[in-house]
Amino acid sequence: MTTDRRPATSLSTTDDVSSFIARSWQRSRRAGVVPDGSNPPRLQFVEDLDLRRRLVQCASPILDRLHDDLTGMSLSVALTDEHAQVMLRRDNDPALAAKLDSVCFAPGFNYSEDVIGTNGVGTALETGMAVYVNGRQHFHEAIHDFTCAGAPIHNPILGRVEGLIDITGLAREANPLMRQLALGAARDIESALRSTGSEKQQLVLGEFLAACRRRQAAVYSLSCGVFMSNSIGSRLLDPIDEAFLREEAHALLGPSQITQLDLRLPSGGTITVKRHIIEDGVEVAGVILEVERSPRPTRTITRHRSIPALPGSTGSSPQWARCSSELVALASSEANTILRGEGGSGRLTLARGAHLYKNPQAPIIVVECDATESVEAGVSKAIESSATTIVLRDIDLLDAQQDRIVSDLVSTDQRSYPARWIVATSSTDGSRLLHSVLARNFATTLDVPALRHHPDDISAIIRMLLGQRAPHRESDIRDDALRVLRKYHWPGNVTELVDTLEFALRVKPAGAITAADLPPALSSAPRRTMTTMESTERDAIVVALRECGGNRVAAAKSLGIARSSLYRKIETFGIHV
Repeated sequence: MTTDRRPATSLSTTDDVSSFIARSWQRSRRAGVVPDGSNPPRLQFVEDLDLRRRLVQCASPILDRLHDDLTGMSLSVALTDEHAQVMLRRDNDPALAAKLDSVCFAPGFNYSEDVIGTNGVGTALETGMAVYVNGRQHFHEAIHDFTCAGAPIHNPILGRVEGLIDITGLAREANPLMRQLALGAARDIESALRSTGSEKQQLVLGEFLAACRRRQAAVYSLSCGVFMSNSIGSRLLDPIDEAFLREEAHALLGPSQITQLDLRLPSGGTITVKRHIIEDGVEVAGVILEVERSPRPTRTITRHRSIPALPGSTGSSPQWARCSSELVALASSEANTILRGEGGSGRLTLARGAHLYKNPQAPIIVVECDATESVEAGVSKAIESSATTIVLRDIDLLDAQQDRIVSDLVSTDQRSYPARWIVATSSTDGSRLLHSVLARNFATTLDVPALRHHPDDISAIIRMLLGQRAPHRESDIRDDALRVLRKYHWPGNVTELVDTLEFALRVKPAGAITAADLPPALSSAPRRTMTTMESTERDAIVVALRECGGNRVAAAKSLGIARSSLYRKIETFGIHV
């Protein structure tokens, strides 16, 4: 431990500190961390922690046991995720707990090295090693009073870092054995993760590794919701294209004779995918995908169809054509249908369009199943009306009693003549209707594609929306703006696209819409949920890059930050301008 009282910014490897700590200080400086202890650090905070994830479930009893073993000692034990976000903390000493709270080492706060500098959490995650950081070895002066030991927790199947275990005490009571305690707890959590791991995942992992050994190509796998790639695959696709492939992998888990297909990516490129289904007895354990970029499509798996022009919607992609055609056929046969999809994907628009396509003169009624007023009264009123189509919106939000009552009303109506066409919308979470009585009144389920799955339709949707939102204005949209729109992942789907267009129309009261008129968030594809502060910072960087024509040196200068900090933030926020 150094006894030098100079601030961390003035120390170097020639001082009485290890080269390991010195390298961490250098990284901290490059990240722009200021080691001023006059004020507590302003750390990033996330309120909605996912405490249901398997890491937390496996780690909680081990943290409780370690907490009990350390009774009488002034130590705190904490669990963080792989991004240095504190998830849990167990305290034995109220005085120590209060000190930790004062420096925001608490659930929801981020202790990564590039936020607060050298510390037992961020430095361990940065290096992938168990570390022991004592007192003034911390880069930021605000945490010089503490000693902490951190050990990364690895997924025993995938090998990736899942999180970290940290043990913290006051520097005056430091003990190097804290590092061994943290290492032992991390190994115990890894054993718990291994024992709860899926046999299917392990089977798919073996096939994944075998595929990686067979040939030097991009290999991806999906099993039990876990999607992973080899190093070649991680470099092949950008975040948006990879998210698209992940969603397609779910579709490829189903029964099919297809072993090879071409996929058009949101970025505009095309990939050839070889599909290998992995079975565990009679069940599907997962899928292995071997992927190569193809200069031109060699084969297509979709047939050209006549796409019905449903009022209020537009699109010619294979995904939208399939959905529209199947819904029109279901409307013609009056087969009650559940439209399942993400919020804003166009489920209600499709239901209305199919109704109007079938009988444009007949009335349609939409019943909101999440309304504060009586849903039962709304359904009864709809059934007593002359409507030939009833849409039950968000039926997965009904409680068990409402579900039974609405089911009885619909069942009684279906026994009358003529029976109405009943359409329901629900989210993609199939478990929410697992015990639904109402669901038995429907003949089939039709999946509505998310907007990111048919980006080729964005141009047509935008032009339709321009005609609706600005009918008296000569508006157009430039190719550079369309490229940005096609690359974005659209978590809010078409609803978010509408908001985006209205934003652009406000920014550009006249003239063609360009990429510079779009919200900054569209030029970012972060791999995790961003805090409000991070989103603000991301927006400022995107605006600076746009104003500087993509020149990063000029953008860093205009923002007043180091180029290295800008490059790191561009990578962290997934910015593409």
